[in-house]
Amino acid sequence: MGQFRMEASTLALALKTLLIVILAGALWWGIGHLVRFRPPVPDPERARRIQAVFSLGRSLLRAVVITVALLMILDLLGLNLGPLLTGAGILGIVVGLGAQSLIRDLLAGLIIVLEGPFGMGDLIRTAGVSGKVERITLRATYVRDVDGTLHVVPNSMLGVISNLSRDWARVIVDLPVPRGTRLEELQEALEQAARALREDPELGRGWLEPPAVAGIEAIGESAFIVRVEAKTRPADRWTAARQLRYHLLQALQTTLTPSPDH
Repeated sequence: MGQFRMEASTLALALKTLLIVILAGALWWGIGHLVRFRPPVPDPERARRIQAVFSLGRSLLRAVVITVALLMILDLLGLNLGPLLTGAGILGIVVGLGAQSLIRDLLAGLIIVLEGPFGMGDLIRTAGVSGKVERITLRATYVRDVDGTLHVVPNSMLGVISNLSRDWARVIVDLPVPRGTRLEELQEALEQAARALREDPELGRGWLEPPAVAGIEAIGESAFIVRVEAKTRPADRWTAARQLRYHLLQALQTTLTPSPDH
């Protein structure tokens, strides 16, 4: 009779454990399917941030499910959870005191996910480095600079972030012109260079606003500085700047003739 009761008790324990495992698995599956939800947000950048929050929430909820299921199974097995929880609390305090920088990094990473000041593939300048963002985690941001060096920047050390890839970029070229240059010829040459740039088949699609002469920026003893500005897509800023310098220099060399000195 005693053996029968022991077998019945073992069977009940096994069934309860199996039930907990099944419920935990169902919750795990359900939480995983939350990430497949696509909110009806027309802005792709905002939709990306919301999706990142869903992904982070999935990881946290799954961790809670596993922890609770494990504690319930240990309780069914008759283990005293009091000392275990007390020890875990003390350990948590010790780890918390020794990992304050890690916590700051995680909080900063969460803010990056929520606010989205930059994303994968963006060109940024921060913490004394600049380059293309290759990876973003809750712990650090990975930035590849122009010479191929990969910088791993803890999120709490990012500080001021300059995003060079958002919306549009302005190309500014300050052109030194000899003081003896006739202003009428200068204006004609610069307009000719601007027309050539606007008609360039490779750069024509990149201009958001065509090149325009902003005016005389400064006057020196032997030359004055003329500023030319243009608005382009961020990815085209460096190519556009090189082409703008080339066409302006070509215009000066082929069109302008200094007036005789008086």
